[in-house]
Amino acid sequence: MNKQLFIKLLTLSLLALILAAALSNVEWQVKERSATRDGAVRSIADQYAREQQLVGPLMLVKCSETVTSIETDSKGVKHKNRSTQDCTFTVRPSMLQAGGELSVNERYRGIYKAHVYLANLQLHARFSADKFQLKPNQVIDHAYLVLGVSDPRGLKTIQVRDTNNQTLSARPGVPDTYFNHGFHVEISPNALKQDLTLDTIVELAGSTRLDFVPIGESNEFNLKSPWRHPSFSGNFLPEKREVGQQGFHALWRVNDFATGGDRILEGKSRTMADGQTPWLPATLGVSLIDPVNAYTQTDRAVRYGFLFVLLTLGSFFLFEMIKSRSVHPLQYLLVGFAVVIFFLLLLALSEHITFSLAYVIAAAACVLLIAAYGRTLLGSWKGSAVLGTGYSLLYFGLYQLLASEDYALLMGAWLIFGILALTMYLTRRVDWGMAGKFTPSPAAADAE
Repeated sequence: MNKQLFIKLLTLSLLALILAAALSNVEWQVKERSATRDGAVRSIADQYAREQQLVGPLMLVKCSETVTSIETDSKGVKHKNRSTQDCTFTVRPSMLQAGGELSVNERYRGIYKAHVYLANLQLHARFSADKFQLKPNQVIDHAYLVLGVSDPRGLKTIQVRDTNNQTLSARPGVPDTYFNHGFHVEISPNALKQDLTLDTIVELAGSTRLDFVPIGESNEFNLKSPWRHPSFSGNFLPEKREVGQQGFHALWRVNDFATGGDRILEGKSRTMADGQTPWLPATLGVSLIDPVNAYTQTDRAVRYGFLFVLLTLGSFFLFEMIKSRSVHPLQYLLVGFAVVIFFLLLLALSEHITFSLAYVIAAAACVLLIAAYGRTLLGSWKGSAVLGTGYSLLYFGLYQLLASEDYALLMGAWLIFGILALTMYLTRRVDWGMAGKFTPSPAAADAE
């Protein structure tokens, strides 16, 4: 390798490092703006309602038991002592059917938006009378229907009706049970002498995610929504689901064999952001994801940024090799910064318009800039048009990579293979022993 070529390659390596540092600053800016957006979303959730988990309904039966014990005093005389002990227990529904619709809206904090929802849910629970059977010395003091939610601020309206279609009064709080938040309805102990059916209508607001706990012995959940991008979460995927342009419809069916029966109420796997509201581990539900999140897609684009830089430096280096015209390192740097600016423009524009439109505008601006500047390097508008066409195809290829997440690796591998093959073809007749001995560029010649 001659000295001139070695110096040129060393210079290009240094320029690549400079441009890589500039790209890392753009990547940091993407993360910083994304963190600001996340903070705005949390702020909206703090004032609206957070993620929701719905648990119940359960029947809390508060009962007392009279216990007789015989004690012998110091004189050997036996005495009968009667005491009352608590024998409160919880009954899960033998059958639980839940259904409803999830309407999604947007809330803004400056230029940032968060998705919030309002769920209109109908819960139909049946409790078997044999689950309320007591021992002869036990008496029911009170009975409550209880339903827990992770964020009670989301409770908008509550309606509860019994077997006789009588409206029951709901009160805030969940006494002596598994949940910190929710509501309860007092049930007459006489109603527990036969099978009990309770229908509950709940209007529940929240953000990002809605979870149900399959608390019954047999559970069926049916949920509809116009939201087109659901992510089904929890321990149980829907048995049936339809996702299309009109939204989604999902059906879950879960029984005690899957949940472990009464063990579903054991343990609390994690807590909400407030550090107090427990979440039960066995859940099913849906998250409202945003597949066109500008920051996620811009971050993915920036990850290909260094490849763009290398292709830019490499293409102009090939131009030097093939045309034997010298390109100044500053010209390399200016073109490289034009590539870096594309990602910054993409980030800035995508905060205000759709990502696809932001991509087209940013790519068009950078292609025109590079093509116009290439006129100076190539010495003709025809060559400049070829350069612009090449960069247009390159940006089109990047967009296809971003749009086809499942096939991104396959497409990227073929793209690099194609570029390598093209490079090998164009340099097949280059005399590398004479490489580096260039004539001045047209701009330099005109200056002289």
